[in-house]
Amino acid sequence: MTRPPAEEPARTSRFLERQRRGAAAVLRAAALVLIVTAASTPAAGQWWTGREAPTEPDYPELTVTVEWLGRNAGARDVVVVDARDAASYAGGHISGALSLPPESFPDIGSLQGLARLPGALGELGLTGRERLVCCGESSYSPEASTLFWLMECAGADRVFLLEGGVSGWVASGRDLVREAAARPAAVWSRRPCAELIATREYVRRVYGEPGHEIVDARGADAWRGPVGESEGETETRAGHVPHSLPFDFTSFFAPDGTLLPQADTWRAFSRLGPRPANPVDLNDEFIVHGWGSIAAPEGAKRRDEECNVEWSDGAVGYFLLRRAGLARVRYYSGGWRDWAGDPYLPVVRLVGAEELMERLSRARRWFRPGDPPASFAFFDVRHPADHARGHIRGSVSLRSDYFADSVDVRLERYWPKIDRETVPVVTYCYGESCIRSRATSTAAAREGFVRIERFLGGLDEWRHAGGELVRGE
Repeated sequence: MTRPPAEEPARTSRFLERQRRGAAAVLRAAALVLIVTAASTPAAGQWWTGREAPTEPDYPELTVTVEWLGRNAGARDVVVVDARDAASYAGGHISGALSLPPESFPDIGSLQGLARLPGALGELGLTGRERLVCCGESSYSPEASTLFWLMECAGADRVFLLEGGVSGWVASGRDLVREAAARPAAVWSRRPCAELIATREYVRRVYGEPGHEIVDARGADAWRGPVGESEGETETRAGHVPHSLPFDFTSFFAPDGTLLPQADTWRAFSRLGPRPANPVDLNDEFIVHGWGSIAAPEGAKRRDEECNVEWSDGAVGYFLLRRAGLARVRYYSGGWRDWAGDPYLPVVRLVGAEELMERLSRARRWFRPGDPPASFAFFDVRHPADHARGHIRGSVSLRSDYFADSVDVRLERYWPKIDRETVPVVTYCYGESCIRSRATSTAAAREGFVRIERFLGGLDEWRHAGGELVRGE
């Protein structure tokens, strides 16, 4: 594996800076998702309860080194596809590489777009029988990962990512050329694979369903749903898709930007879950999404004004999970922009004790201070006996596993005029180690609530913040 040169391109430097920031975010979100280096054996690296530890898979060969490409670049069936933008390609590329930036392809976020993909690839001179080597600027390349996914969606079964990318090629002492490459038009011979695509409708149908996990690659901070700076109001549609979990895929890269061993990434991902005792089942289908675009759309707020690769981190997640040997992975290319852009789709956001205290103070009913707040539905999803022993003033007891069956009754009694599309529903449980508020949030989304908020810290955080508890109903 080739190390990047001492003076890395600005793009790689930004990646390393992102990785340092990402590490801090992971520490802050340790209770949300535990990502640590696995022990020496697969069994020792698991926290499985109630089921057998998964068998380590046969890892697919999805990358090639610059040394391999240097030896095989002249082979007739090896085609390098450069996923960088046109300007970068014109400035210098690997000899013979085709310029195929993903944004020039049909939008395959829908099945109609997928049907147009084979024709577009055929016009570029590809048949699908080639060994296709996708490359970006470095190993961490959302563009190259997106191109990798596109080729697999088109049915290609021999697609690879170039480790180190163009930077690694140059660092190994090899030259770049400026002359554009072209191939005569051909007929794409492979059948497209719709099973790798997750549309908005598909995500809406399967979130929270057994056998499906949604992985948010934007990072833990975006997943939580930050509070805006303007008058303490919540940012428009901040939060995450119901039942989704955050995962920082930069943890799959070494500090120098090279890929970690596949076994390490498989073991690390096996620890993802709402809490350590409940890791995901690696036999499930995983739907990965990021912000949802290669470039930030006009007027959109970005976390990094210099670099906007976060917008397609979901494609990197797709490639890395495929490389880690997971059998069932889909990429939701529309991502957060597509989901949050529909005002009728539910969004879950996390709230803290300070914000909740402020909102309860504003919503307090002075003549009947023990009544539930009028501005939002507020549920304690613990056991009713625990609620009676002590709960946050204004919360209504509704055990999580009874939520779907009983929420209508509670709403009729306490919030008879509630509009589920505009009024938030807030739930809390014992603390971060309790996952009942997650299950209830998903159930609330299924019951028609659009603005859903979880007080993840629950009573543990409430007590730590000095919050008062009251007894009785």
